[in-house]
Amino acid sequence: MGAFKKNRINITPDKDGNRESFTLEMVEFKPEWQFEDRKTGVFYKNGIIPHKLFITFLGGNIQPESAKKSIDILEKMFQSGVLTNCEYIRIADYNEVISAPFSTRILYANSLNRLNSTYNCRPFITYICGASLLIKTMLRLFASYVRQLFIFVPTVQDAFNLINAGPNLDRVQHEHQIVISQQEIDRFATLCGHILFNESFTFDEKLNGVSPDNPLHDLYTIISLLNTDLRELQKTEKAQKKQIEDALEDFRMLNKQLLVEKKNVEEKEQIQQILIKNLTQARQEAEAANNAKSEFLANLSHEIITPLHAVMGMTELLCTTALNSEQKNYADTIQISTRQLHQLLNNILDFSKNVSGELDGEQSIFDFRRLFENISSLLLDEALKKSLLLTFNIPHSIPTALVGYPAYILKVLINLVENAIKFSNKGEIVVSIEPLAETADEINLRISVKDNGIGIPEGKQELIFQKFTQLDASVTRIAGGTGLGLAIAKQLIEFMGGRLNLFSVEHEGAEFWFKLAFIKPQETRSTPKSYTTRQEIVSPLGTESSESQPSVENALPINNRILLVEDNSINQRVATAMLNKLKFTVDIATNGFEALEALKKNIYTLVIMDLQMPLMGGLEATKEIRKQGTGILNPNIPIIAMTANATKEDHNNCLSAGMNDFLSKPVMMTTLQTLLQKWAQ
Repeated sequence: MGAFKKNRINITPDKDGNRESFTLEMVEFKPEWQFEDRKTGVFYKNGIIPHKLFITFLGGNIQPESAKKSIDILEKMFQSGVLTNCEYIRIADYNEVISAPFSTRILYANSLNRLNSTYNCRPFITYICGASLLIKTMLRLFASYVRQLFIFVPTVQDAFNLINAGPNLDRVQHEHQIVISQQEIDRFATLCGHILFNESFTFDEKLNGVSPDNPLHDLYTIISLLNTDLRELQKTEKAQKKQIEDALEDFRMLNKQLLVEKKNVEEKEQIQQILIKNLTQARQEAEAANNAKSEFLANLSHEIITPLHAVMGMTELLCTTALNSEQKNYADTIQISTRQLHQLLNNILDFSKNVSGELDGEQSIFDFRRLFENISSLLLDEALKKSLLLTFNIPHSIPTALVGYPAYILKVLINLVENAIKFSNKGEIVVSIEPLAETADEINLRISVKDNGIGIPEGKQELIFQKFTQLDASVTRIAGGTGLGLAIAKQLIEFMGGRLNLFSVEHEGAEFWFKLAFIKPQETRSTPKSYTTRQEIVSPLGTESSESQPSVENALPINNRILLVEDNSINQRVATAMLNKLKFTVDIATNGFEALEALKKNIYTLVIMDLQMPLMGGLEATKEIRKQGTGILNPNIPIIAMTANATKEDHNNCLSAGMNDFLSKPVMMTTLQTLLQKWAQ
């Protein structure tokens, strides 16, 4: 209250007879204090004489939505500090107000009380200008609630006149006494009962009211307004109740739907679990089937290659003996047939591995020139037998070392070159590389095999990439083969990220080509001279021909005793014959246990170890040999695996067990001799 007294308006004359007066022209109307809704016709125009007077011109049918917007304007005005810590005069012009429902009045009254309390201010007198009888009655109902003294005047100018006239206001009209009869009290009580208890009752001023000159006319007007407000509240309550009931019904329906959805989800989850279980079981069965197939292929390979090893090995030994021309022709025929059988078996196994996804994704560093040398050593002799020129072209810009899949590229090119040799009777077969694009880290190459053979008709070019497919029966009879070579090449190239393409003209030849990207190792950037290979007499499958085969009498070690660990009697005979031919003596152990006992008693230059043997296999035996303190005379003795299982996994398993090298059956004499020269010391 101290703040109020400090800023109280002085409306009494001073000692000189002067009094503070106010006019409408003194009022400031800032744009941000105004609100007007042209659509509804509602407006609030607010003006201020700071800390002294607050005037509002309002009009229209003021609904709660418009009242909320006007209250936002009042918030901004009070926040500016123009009515802080003071008592002020309030003027409200209601001349253009049509109506204001009960909810609007409640909202407006509560907001004014809150703002006055927040900013420590209040109106000590309020002039209501031009209010209708109904509006006056409405305002009287909440005058005490907003703690304001209402003075009703016709116009705003009348309000300023009263303010400037001083505090001696005539209020006799508010204090005169009236006399009412008991009948009038009973009639009024009856009217209140209808309003309270009869929801369908509507106050009609003609039927239920009294004449304006009746002393109770103002009271009946108040009752009429209360009836209207009560019906509005009841209507609002019913609407809210209906909204709540509708919301509850929606909730019940939603809950019902949720229960149905929950049940559906639970059923779907059960089905999903069953599907997952079935898929898991199917995957396990597929993996088991795949493992069984792999195991079957491994066993099939082992069982077929074991006798094939004997046939090829003994035939090779036979070819080194003194034979007459007829015998040599028979032996050469056997040797060629067994090599073809071996190649057929390898193609079938390779194709099966490719289909089952058993390709090795690990890349390694290799040199295309060395790879071309390998292809030449394998296939040049076969090409020369048909008077074909086999040429390898590598530009000098191709790096010496690249990172890729050398084993797969070798397999692809062997199949493509073999295919070219098979279907060519004249001319030249050219294997070439062409650089397409190059960066500091990578090079893209086009690799092709081109021949002058019979060519492929355009309508049949797609067929040749299908497995087990030949162009026609006559070609099959003449050239032979299973039709797997190109299918395998296509699979391997696609695995490496390329695509096998074909350009061919019938009777003029064919060109198979593909593009691959290779990584360049950082430490190798050399670019040797261009490289071309045209002739070198070698046999088609890696064994040197009789014309160029080195003597088996060369480079014999001082200690020439070898331990052969092999359970198959035929393999024992083949390996022993080859080793004896190379001037080695051989001791035989039929399983890992016998090998351990032999190594505890004798010194050997090396061990040739089979993998699959009864009682103790080659891997287990090798691990025991490498252990210290077992009584083995030389735990570090070189151990060479010799097995029909020729996968990279088998190779890695051998090295992991402690073996030094790996021989795949069937074993050729030259391969065996090279390995012995490496390890036999």
